[in-house]
Parts: sequence; C-alpha cells; structure tokens
Amino acid sequence: MQQGRNAGREAELKRMQSVALACVGVAAAVFVATLFLPATFWVRLLRAGAEAAMVGGLADWFAVVALFRRPLGLPIPHTAIIPKSKNRIADNLAEFVRDKFLNPEVVTDLIRRSDPAHWLATWFSEPANARRIGQHAANLMGVLLDLVDDRRIQAFLNDAARTVIGRIDFSQALGSVLEMLTRGGSHQQLLDAVLRHAIALLKRPETQQLIAQRVVNWLKSEHRWKQLVLPTEWLGDKAAEAARSNVIDFLDEVARMPAHELRAAFDDALEGLIARLKTDEAFVRKGEEIKDFVLRNPELADYAQNVWAALRDWLSNDLASSSPQLQQQVERVGLWFGRRLSEDRELRRSINDHAESFAAAAAPRFADFLTTHISHTVRNWDATDMSRQIELSIGPDLQYIRISGTAVGCCIGILLFLVSHLGEMW
Repeated sequence: MQQGRNAGREAELKRMQSVALACVGVAAAVFVATLFLPATFWVRLLRAGAEAAMVGGLADWFAVVALFRRPLGLPIPHTAIIPKSKNRIADNLAEFVRDKFLNPEVVTDLIRRSDPAHWLATWFSEPANARRIGQHAANLMGVLLDLVDDRRIQAFLNDAARTVIGRIDFSQALGSVLEMLTRGGSHQQLLDAVLRHAIALLKRPETQQLIAQRVVNWLKSEHRWKQLVLPTEWLGDKAAEAARSNVIDFLDEVARMPAHELRAAFDDALEGLIARLKTDEAFVRKGEEIKDFVLRNPELADYAQNVWAALRDWLSNDLASSSPQLQQQVERVGLWFGRRLSEDRELRRSINDHAESFAAAAAPRFADFLTTHISHTVRNWDATDMSRQIELSIGPDLQYIRISGTAVGCCIGILLFLVSHLGEMW
C-alpha cells in the first residue's frame, strides 16, 4: 500500500515538475526567438519579459530544490536544508506535538467537549455493540483458556502463585486488613448488618418453634418425672417467647445506640485482635502454619486442580455451544451499563470528571514519552529517504511556486522595461 501511494505521488510530482519546466522552456524559447527579430520596442519588451521569466523560474527552481538536495550536486552553502536539519526537525516536531496536542489544558478541554460518558452510554445502549462486546469477551476467554492449557504457562502460574503466597505474612496481612476496615468504621456497619439479620431471624415463627422444641426436649431429658405433672409444651412456648423477646429487645437496643457498651466492647476486642495479629508470636506462628498447609497439602492442591478443571471444562463447553452463556451475560451487562449510564446524569458527570482528572495527570507523562519517541524515531530515519518522503508529499504544491515565479518574473520584467522606457512610449 505504501509503495502504491509513493508511486502515485512520484507520478504527480513528475507531472508538476514537467509543467514548471515547460513554463521556463517557453520563456527561454521566446527569449531566443526575440534575438533573431528586429529590435523594435515590442520585441525588446517581449524579450525583457521572457528574460525576467527565466530568471524567476530558475531562482524558484533553485529555492525548491535546495530544500531537499544540493542543486546540480554543487556544494553550495545552505542547501539540502531538510536532510541537514533532520535532528532539529525531529526535536521541533516532537515539541510541537507535545505543546499543541498533549498539553493538559488541551486534553481536558477535548474531553470536556467530547463528553465521553455520553458516548459510552450511547454506544453500550446499542444491541449490536453489546453483541460485539460479548463476542470479543468469548473470543478472549477462548484465547486465555488455550494459553492456560499450555503446560509451561501452568507451571509458571503455579510457581508464581506459590511464590506470592510464600511471601505473605498471613498474620500481618489479616491485621492490616482489619485495621483498614476499623479505621473507616466498616466493622460497626458489619455489626449493624449482623444485628438486623439476627433480629429478623428471631422474629420468624419457625425460630420460636425451634426454641420451644429445644426447651421441651431439655425438660423431657433432664426432668423426666416432672413432665408427667407439668405442661411441658406450654412451658416450652412461654420460655421460647420470653427468651426471644428479651434477646430481640437487647439486640434492638444495641442497634439503636451507637455508644452502647457492647459496641465499645466490640471495638476493644477488634483492637486487641489487631495488635495481637501484628505482634503476638503465637499468631505469627499460626499464620505460618496456615501458609505451610496451603503450600504443602496435596489434598488441597488436588482440590484446587479439580475445581479449576471443572471450571475450565464448563467454560470450554459453553464457548463451544451455539449461544454461549458467557457471551449472553456480557451482552446483558453491556446493555445494563449503557441504560444505567443514560439514565444517571450524576454518574455521567462523575465519569467525565474522573476522565478529565486522569487525563490532566497522565498527559504530561504521556507527552514526555511520546515526545521522546517521536524525536528518536525521526532522528533514526535516513536523511535522504526522509527528505524524499517530504518532497513526495509537498513537492507537487512547491512546483506551483516555480510556475508562479516564472509568471511573476515575466510581469516584473515587462513592468521594469516599461518604466525605464517611458520616453519611447510618448
């Protein structure tokens, strides 16, 4: 394709060079012809125009050629400008791209005007695009499965996983995770969720029935003779109701009071656990034991292999079917994402804001990388080949300068002749 484009450019350049040369040739022919004609006023006027046209055409030919090479191969100073200036052109081009295209203000303004969140919403809302994403996801999963089936890749992944697990301090890691959760108050939110779930569970009729049955069974096993004179079923119901009500009241009290003593005790217990996880040698040793168990237990390794084999087989069979579930699920997620993004203005605004912030932060680094890449690439080009490619691109337009120079030179020659011979005209 590149050779085809170059061939077309070569033909166009030669055509325009021929036109420019023909203009100078016509001027030269007129000049020579006037040498053999009587030196009348009009003949001399025509000769002056032709002479100036030749000068203008040749001067512009020299200027155009001097951009790309030495005219006639002569070592004339300040010629072959583009080949000699290759490194300077490389640096200036790189700086131009950096300053005009990758400036943080320019990039953020582009994102602001293009509204990428709206584009994403529109694109994902199209069923055809969602299908395309699903197909790509299925194809990618197939490639990944083939990759993971390679024994060398499996060995690498296995070694990498064992290395990563071997470097983890389980006790310290768990302590850090718990510390991070408690710092944001997430542990209290978790406690709230547990309390709500426990209260809802206790309020179920089947829970009371279970407690009552346990009480009845206890009475029958521990007080066999008393059940003959006491209404055990009634006692079981009453005991279950009392226990259930008291526990619900207590849990509800804890849920409603942020400063409840149980919450404070929960905080203290977690803080103590975190401190022990980070400093207690017993916890550290227990973490090492767990790590050794994970790394060395063959049953666990076999179980993990079996789970992966089952998952891989399911994925392979699904991808081989005419309508893979994975593809359908990705399509549904894509359509849901497009619909949600279309309906939620605040979400779109948030995505655009984050895109602008990311672009503003990444633009300087990417600009430096691209500037260096452009500069190094152009510097490594062959100077003659680079000059030729530029000439093929803009050379045909430069030939119009030669044509214009010939025409302007003719007009100036005629004008100067008329000015210098005003006396002969009157």
